[in-house]
Amino acid sequence: MNMLVRLLLSAVCIGVLLFCCFGFMATFEPLDRSVQITWRVVYSVAGALAVTGVVLLNRPRRSPESQE
Repeated sequence: MNMLVRLLLSAVCIGVLLFCCFGFMATFEPLDRSVQITWRVVYSVAGALAVTGVVLLNRPRRSPESQE
């Protein structure tokens, strides 16, 4: 995958992660308890997926000659 594409996808994932952090913190405002838990789970799962995406996009690549 092209380096520029990986960089752009990583930036999108980091943006999603920051949005999830802000949303998670917003669930500490006065809301119904079941709504708080639901949104915390949603933001946590989405944030974990964003972190996973950044890690997978930026892990070291193997060179083609080392696959032999």
